[in-house]
Amino acid sequence: MIILGQRDPRWGGKTIGQSKSLIKDFGCTITSLSMLSDWYGGYKDPAWMAKNLNFQVDKVIWNSISEKLSFNFVWRFYKYDEPRILGALNGKDTSCLLEIQKKHWVVGIKKIGSYYWIADPWTASRRLINKNLISGGAIFTKK
Repeated sequence: MIILGQRDPRWGGKTIGQSKSLIKDFGCTITSLSMLSDWYGGYKDPAWMAKNLNFQVDKVIWNSISEKLSFNFVWRFYKYDEPRILGALNGKDTSCLLEIQKKHWVVGIKKIGSYYWIADPWTASRRLINKNLISGGAIFTKK
């Protein structure tokens, strides 16, 4: 999976949907989805996501992912749900975005003890986060 940053100059200055919000400031979800699109074999960059997915202001409408990408949105959850997260991370064709402290989205990679290895679009890097920071997430599967 390619690691991407929302502040990349190739797309950071683009607006999200019809809003005035810029990818560099508010594009963690779509940049994470862009990373997943690479993992699922149908890469679309964050600028493409910002113009082709559906949004309510600058928040992605989850069902538009299944309509327009090479993977399906399955479930959105609103608290730390370890069985659901591990099921997605350990599945053959499943993946998971994790919401950190109700404001930032990252790609979950794997669990290591009390931590999760993630791909963070803010830093454009992989890093560890404590499971206590997870406030929700979204599950996806291959079409």
